[in-house]
Amino acid sequence: MERESLKGGKSRRSRSRGVTPRPTWTVCSLRFWFGILALAVGPSALFAAQVESIEGIGIVTSNYAVQLSVGDSLEAGRSIRTNNFATCTLGWPGNAAKVVIEPKSYAELVAENPTRLRLEFGKIHFSGMDVEVATAQATMMAKQDGSYSVSLKDRKEIVDVLAGEAVVVVGEKKEEHALHGGEEIQIGADGSVKMGTTGTKGEGK
Repeated sequence: MERESLKGGKSRRSRSRGVTPRPTWTVCSLRFWFGILALAVGPSALFAAQVESIEGIGIVTSNYAVQLSVGDSLEAGRSIRTNNFATCTLGWPGNAAKVVIEPKSYAELVAENPTRLRLEFGKIHFSGMDVEVATAQATMMAKQDGSYSVSLKDRKEIVDVLAGEAVVVVGEKKEEHALHGGEEIQIGADGSVKMGTTGTKGEGK
């Protein structure tokens, strides 16, 4: 409470003791910057892949040969390389999809939400839906929650649909092939396409 008093012909204002003005501008400023930080970091943290497990006696590395450990987060643009004896499993918070990168493989996490990977060599096995895996000649898109694998071997690209439904887009002409549970597609180095079943024996298996 303010009061005025006259002393020596001059007016003076004084405040009651015990009342301290609140630094409201400081609180607002902090809230503002925390909000900006949440908007900038939130989406990345929400959709970042997590290293859920590393199995085997080997090691798993990322960009610039940085060794990965369980619990590490991987944003889009990161790579995962396994040696001859290591298997790496990736997962996403709030998402049932799991991606298993088999031994002696190299893949890049191209994008997240939806999940997109590029397989340079080796084999990827994954479950869930809305997952895409690209190779040099094709792109495989899971359309249902299921079980899938993409592998590169003996100059062949092989897509297996163990359960679920997928679409494989092949070549520059973007030819689409629908696959269902138990079906497989093999793409040769010359771009040739061969349909079969997941139990088929032959080259590239």
